[in-house]
Amino acid sequence: MTAIERVRSAIVGATVLLGLGALAETAHAGGFGVHEQSATFLGTAFAGAAAGGDISSMYWNPAAAAAVPGCSAASSYSLILGSSDETATGGLLAGGPGVDRSTDVGSDVLVPASYLACQLSDKLFAGVALNSPFGLLTKPDDLGWAGSPIAVTSKVFSVNVNPTLAYKLAPGLTVGVGLQVEYLKIRLNHGSFAPPQLPVPLIAARRFEADDWGVGATAGLLWQPLPGTSIGVGYRSAVDFDVEGQFTRGRGATTGAAVSTEAEAGLTLPEQVTFSVRQAVGPTWAVLGTVEWKNWSRLGNVTAVSTGCGPTGVCEVLNLNFRDGWLFSVGAEYAYSPTLVLRGGVAYEISPIEDRTRDILLPDSNRVFLSAGASYKYSENIILDLGYSHIFFEDADFCIGSGGGSTHCNPGTTTVLLQGSSDTSVDIVALGLRYKF
Repeated sequence: MTAIERVRSAIVGATVLLGLGALAETAHAGGFGVHEQSATFLGTAFAGAAAGGDISSMYWNPAAAAAVPGCSAASSYSLILGSSDETATGGLLAGGPGVDRSTDVGSDVLVPASYLACQLSDKLFAGVALNSPFGLLTKPDDLGWAGSPIAVTSKVFSVNVNPTLAYKLAPGLTVGVGLQVEYLKIRLNHGSFAPPQLPVPLIAARRFEADDWGVGATAGLLWQPLPGTSIGVGYRSAVDFDVEGQFTRGRGATTGAAVSTEAEAGLTLPEQVTFSVRQAVGPTWAVLGTVEWKNWSRLGNVTAVSTGCGPTGVCEVLNLNFRDGWLFSVGAEYAYSPTLVLRGGVAYEISPIEDRTRDILLPDSNRVFLSAGASYKYSENIILDLGYSHIFFEDADFCIGSGGGSTHCNPGTTTVLLQGSSDTSVDIVALGLRYKF
């Protein structure tokens, strides 16, 4: 079979796998980044994710398009079962009679990821990945709880198409490059705060829904200096967006007349660098490790602007002001039999969100992943993957003031609107299918 025929056969066989990847919403993990891009690497808490071994490693390192000879496809679906109980302990919004002070803003979502890679010659491989690298979906069970004027529904949805090329420079040394074409859509809903003594709400309800396309790049290197040793480093570039869409705001005592206008906001989603190692230890064991950095500090204040929002042109300001995020993980694999591989791992992630910048729309904090998984070789062409992870989050305090600025309750804040804490817990179950043509 020629290279062209192999590619044609692989594309036909993988159409369903890739097509399903764009249907589901995503969830946040580490800011609003999404780690769950592979059922295989979920089982190791993402240890070894950029070191190859599976074409789903392409997400972290495009050189992994050459990880499997011939043509192959992989697809995984991660079900994220999350709860995030937010409790208000003080502030102006929590002080009224009959106001609910707590709610669960967590959501259960499905994260798909699909990959296709084909060998074009002895040294050249081509691949394409379909992922959702960023996502967020939070919505309170009680739409009238104390925090509704600050955030009701918060949604970030992304689809990233990443065609790649990988080339074997020498035995054991492969480089890869790729193009990112990414679609981003955001929707932010805020409720109103209406004390009974006022004829109009003190804080009016707002809604901003906008989208845009962006372009970026990927690059990576995969090195196997010795049999059983694999070292990978991968880079995903930042992607710029100027999201445009409809902004609406009701009439309020502090916000003036009602507004309905087209608005835009600029934001840059961060680049990431992933370094991974895979080392065989005897004929049946392998140990794995990963260090990952994301440049979340790119995100400061995100401002939606429009000439329809008055003299200043400012419609809404999101005070994000993230710091850089880090992930550290270690794991192991055990070949129990020729058809069954068992794996496990643990990871610690430093969230880009600190206590001083935490908002109720994204109650994120530092966390620990505890993961396990398995792969079953059903036939020479089919491998089934299963991964599971439980995430333990640190307590997440929040304090949101009326003064704005780079912190939510700073010395210049005259009024505390809402103060409290979030208690978050997440379970993830992932199923994957790998097919070799």
